Amino acid sequence: RAQVLEGVDVSSTTILITGTTTGIGTATIKALAIAGAHVVQLNRSEELSKKQREEIVFQQPSARIDFVKCDLASLASVRRAASEVLDRGWPIHAIICNAGVFASTQKTTEDGLEMTFGVNHVGHFHLIQLLTRRMRQSAPARIVIVSSEGHAHSGLSASRSLEEKLSSICPDASSTASSFSLYCTSKLCNVLFAKRLHRIENTNGVDVYVLHPGAFIDTGLSRGLGIWGRILNFVTSPFTKSLSQGAATSVYCAVHPDCAGLSGRYWDSCWDDEKRLKRELACDERLQDALWTRT
Repeated sequence: RAQVLEGVDVSSTTILITGTTTGIGTATIKALAIAGAHVVQLNRSEELSKKQREEIVFQQPSARIDFVKCDLASLASVRRAASEVLDRGWPIHAIICNAGVFASTQKTTEDGLEMTFGVNHVGHFHLIQLLTRRMRQSAPARIVIVSSEGHAHSGLSASRSLEEKLSSICPDASSTASSFSLYCTSKLCNVLFAKRLHRIENTNGVDVYVLHPGAFIDTGLSRGLGIWGRILNFVTSPFTKSLSQGAATSVYCAVHPDCAGLSGRYWDSCWDDEKRLKRELACDERLQDALWTRT
């Protein structure tokens, strides 16, 4: 992440980041704050956010970090967070939608949505909708959505009807799908949302990026698997990226001049060749539109 920011002036940028207290979010906010950006933590826990701020400020006393409470499992909380951000009068030069859940012990959100779908997709969707106007006013601006290579493993066939596809990627609270399947379909929602958002906002000076951070990074998502998650992290650790390496693509897409104008692309390891993009689903504009309307 240090290499990504080398020579890049972020001192005049304000960047909102969800889920900064675990996984690659910790590395993402640290890199940007130390580089001089004004960063805003959008997290559930004020206590953990305060501790994180203190740790970063200890390392870089001039770091500018603000906290806004935001629980993506509650649409009311998302609305309060967006309202506070707008009331504070900050410009928004970038939003990094980083937070996510996997194998949550809680099955539904406060609003009765299936938890993985509700947090990974709907919560971020709602947040972006509420802040888009401010981003247009702050343009050029960027929206960075952290998805996963898992989007290609949803098990969804491109040959199925539109309604069947939509029902699969928008599970209801009674879904009996596996945690892995729910996670993968939520990550497909991320890609579809980003592609549709690009089609709307790119003409308004807002670039949209969606990315895979890296293979089996210990993002903190596996904590929902308990001891099996710890075993998975241990076994795969020799073959994975570090959190810092995983955060590099988020940071790169959020601020690097080389990315300017490259909106609507799927990124992996600071590259947008889209070799691992499930194109027959991700680039289906009818499915993008249907998901947008359903959400």
